[in-house]
Amino acid sequence: MFEDFRLKVFMTVAREKSFTKAAAELGITQPAVSQNVSELEKAIGVKLFERLRGEVVLTPQGKVLMERAVRIAEECAAAGNLFVRLQDAQVRISASEELYSFFVAPALEEFMTVHPEVSFEKAIFEDADLVLELKPSPESPFDINPDSIARVRMSVSRPPKMGDFKATHEKSVYFDVLYRPTQAFACTKLCRLLKEYLTSF
Repeated sequence: MFEDFRLKVFMTVAREKSFTKAAAELGITQPAVSQNVSELEKAIGVKLFERLRGEVVLTPQGKVLMERAVRIAEECAAAGNLFVRLQDAQVRISASEELYSFFVAPALEEFMTVHPEVSFEKAIFEDADLVLELKPSPESPFDINPDSIARVRMSVSRPPKMGDFKATHEKSVYFDVLYRPTQAFACTKLCRLLKEYLTSF
């Protein structure tokens, strides 16, 4: 919806390692693929591909752009889904009192301004659709699925220091949480959107 088509062409060529295969996948001509790549190279001022042994490979600069392009594509996809209408739903969330008060509740309040059709309630662990908890220490004997770990940011107000004219200080705190939906809730679009929102809040 929001993506730059030149970036899409670039990513397709990088993945297929061929201008011809990229053209077939995108449904455009090979000259059009070449033109889009050339325009992108001109816009950012570096060469993105090299022809090597019958295939197209990324230059070092192209590899850097590819990493950034993947993140841009993910953000574009998330933005495109931001205001999608969801079915009326109530989600039961379990989290510690501190985690819920300082992180979960403010994030859900913002989420509900975009999706008023969704409501939330606190629940005990066994009865929750989604469990949020702090990541255990590295010494924990339990195996944790890396995909369940999300890094989140929380702004914390600090009282002013002596002699400081500012009323409060805002400090960003980063921490890891385990995002654990039930199997039934994990397969829903609401679950995916909620994770995107909570981890980018």
